[in-house]
Amino acid sequence: PVTPAGAGIKVYSPSGGQVAGDVLSRGAVLSAAIDSTDAGTYVVLWQVYAADTHPSRGAFEFAVVHPSSNPFASLADAPQAGTATPLGLGLQAIARLVHFAGFALVFGVVAYGALVRRAETFGRLVGVGVVLLVMAEPVALLGQLASLSFDGDTAIAVLGSNFGRILGLRLGAALLAWTLVASERSWPVLAAGGAIAVLDGVGAHAIPALPVVGQVLVAIHVGAMGLWVGGIAAFVASPSPRFGRYALVTFGVAAVSGLLLAFAHTGFGEALLTTDYGRALLLKVFIVSAAVVAALVRRRRLELGLATAAIAGAGLVASLPPPV
Repeated sequence: PVTPAGAGIKVYSPSGGQVAGDVLSRGAVLSAAIDSTDAGTYVVLWQVYAADTHPSRGAFEFAVVHPSSNPFASLADAPQAGTATPLGLGLQAIARLVHFAGFALVFGVVAYGALVRRAETFGRLVGVGVVLLVMAEPVALLGQLASLSFDGDTAIAVLGSNFGRILGLRLGAALLAWTLVASERSWPVLAAGGAIAVLDGVGAHAIPALPVVGQVLVAIHVGAMGLWVGGIAAFVASPSPRFGRYALVTFGVAAVSGLLLAFAHTGFGEALLTTDYGRALLLKVFIVSAAVVAALVRRRRLELGLATAAIAGAGLVASLPPPV
């Protein structure tokens, strides 16, 4: 099901007036009555957000009796990226990159300190991670609005949607983690990380056939990815011979959960090559493979750079609409 974002549907008559009535929503279908008898070309704008918080918008034209000019005709030809605007998609991907990087630097580094290098606290890395977690949320809000429209009705609708609630909860969890870090107790911080991973799962692309399982898989994938990348960052700062097993387990869980999600969304079929989502997914797989090679030849700084690039790829994948 989808929910109208702001007005949901706007219809502009040939003279430029807004003639759409109240919007009705039934499942994945929106409808609105048109209060106009003018002949000519009408421009329709629609914008919604799905139950999994992802925004979509579009525009089209239709003519009554005969085509005509319309002062809003250019809106029907506005560029699209996925189901959003190019600016909106870019901001969504950046917000997710900042969020995933912050997650890794807080919870991956804390886990490394708890399980691998107990004498270290890594205060600077964790502090940077908390700042990134907090910064990601206003960028995510801007990305949502840029994907839809920058008007008051849309902003209020977005803040009152599942997206707005998840944003508030993630921000609260990030601030909670910040206060818990000061206690120098690892497990409460990691529990806050688990809560953020669950919230990421709730806001991720839904798998129609497996809604709950899909969200759990995303939470596991985000958590394992963050522990792996954050562990690499902590290892570069303070190496330990015990890191190998930690890296193997966290990367293994991230890889298996990622493959399951990829199969659920693409079936490993032609969608991998024919859709933006599939191509972004292949790019992410290529970067992760390069990071594994860097790890095998013990080029840890290169591995960290490639793992960070993989996070950027994950942010793009999560922002694009999947084929399934």
